[in-house]
Amino acid sequence: MTRKIVFTTLVLFMIVSLSGCISFNSKKTTSTSNLGGVFLSVDKADAWKHRSLLMTPGQQAGSISDTDVYFLRFDPTNTKVMYAGTKKNGLYVSYNAGAGWQKVESLPSGFIRDLVIDSKDHCTLYGAVHNRVYKSIDCGREWASIWYSDSSEKVVAALGMDWYDPNVVYAGLSDGTVLKSTNKGATWTKSYKFEQRVNKIVVDPNDSRTVYAGVLNEGLFRTDDKGENWVSLNAAMKDFRRSSNFYDFDVSKSSKNEVVYASQYGLLRSKDKGETWTEIELNSSAGEEKIFSVAIDPSNVNYIYYGTDTALYKTVDAGATWAVKRMPTTKVAGELLVYPEDSKNIFMGVKTFVK
Repeated sequence: MTRKIVFTTLVLFMIVSLSGCISFNSKKTTSTSNLGGVFLSVDKADAWKHRSLLMTPGQQAGSISDTDVYFLRFDPTNTKVMYAGTKKNGLYVSYNAGAGWQKVESLPSGFIRDLVIDSKDHCTLYGAVHNRVYKSIDCGREWASIWYSDSSEKVVAALGMDWYDPNVVYAGLSDGTVLKSTNKGATWTKSYKFEQRVNKIVVDPNDSRTVYAGVLNEGLFRTDDKGENWVSLNAAMKDFRRSSNFYDFDVSKSSKNEVVYASQYGLLRSKDKGETWTEIELNSSAGEEKIFSVAIDPSNVNYIYYGTDTALYKTVDAGATWAVKRMPTTKVAGELLVYPEDSKNIFMGVKTFVK
């Protein structure tokens, strides 16, 4: 009888432990953990499941729950294929929308800062690893270094790709340089030089001639001619204090020319590619919370998500009202990504918050 009770208790414990589901809402407090890796919500960020199973050659599966995930990327030709870049553990790939992950052993490990996938050839990948750009033409089985800086301190911090013409690739460096290649990385030229680190590059999903760059402490910039000329969008934000302290931004796919920009001020919206800006009113005061990531639903611009160090925020009415959700972990949302095939599904890569 005693053995039966012990066995039943053990089975129940395993079911609860392996379910990986953490539900939370604004009325009920749920204990959190320090799990890292990747989380998935299938109900527009109301509840989260841990999606960090590591597929290993052995009989016992591992986990990437001890990793800091800095970005998530979908394969544009097959969104069940996704990549996770980490700070110390290299690159991981999933072929089943995050249900299981595999280590990309052929790419150097360490801090993988960004990745872009060819929109017309899913086996061609570009990765930013320390002070080099690596390229694979066989779906990540082998990688070759195609560009490297003359200093180990000058790292490749961001990548971008022209989805209409995948010959065009952009690389943003920690010293503020934006590089451009028009022949898939065979040669590179300087497109522009900012004063500080280029943290993010986004090619407009509606017009690939337009490219946005988020620059540390300098704010947001735009080019409308594939990097020939760049303009600062910060002058139009002059009424919003500390808005040049860039955190993150996203460009709408469903509403042409619309951008949501996160800075030390808070959230701003532009409907004309950054020529003018309006404030998106938040529950907190301007500058009260640091915003680590922001995402616009690609099918509905009124759905916006953003993450702070303790909470996730969601609006379904373009910011008129906000729902507040507790983070399912003590880590922060370094990346929020809405699944293009079903916008109820939200992926979140989490990382340690370093003040």
